[in-house]
Amino acid sequence: MVRLYLDEDVDVLIALLLRHRDIEVSTALDHNMLGKTDPEQIDFATKLGAAIVTHNRLHFERWFTKYVEERKYFSGIIVMKRKDVYTLSQRLSKFALTHSSQTTRRVNPNTLAA
Repeated sequence: MVRLYLDEDVDVLIALLLRHRDIEVSTALDHNMLGKTDPEQIDFATKLGAAIVTHNRLHFERWFTKYVEERKYFSGIIVMKRKDVYTLSQRLSKFALTHSSQTTRRVNPNTLAA
């Protein structure tokens, strides 16, 4: 199962709903990471062995590209459109239960087309 870390843009109620489904999830609030930079959030999620979940598509697409180009290790970035918390928790639950940390662990930059 995939471990998830919700950044401060994601409603903490989603974490509560996921925990009731036995999904391993934590939040920026849980770890006193509010106000930290995007790279600090990504690096912290990686230390936790968790994929970071965000609504911030614009910034995190850039960070994804930068991390890949620099061949930096990270545990995954999940960008979700804003929807109601129940829809998002269902989608994240399905993802977490059908993927392992091994399948989402690291993008190998050498396998990406230039």
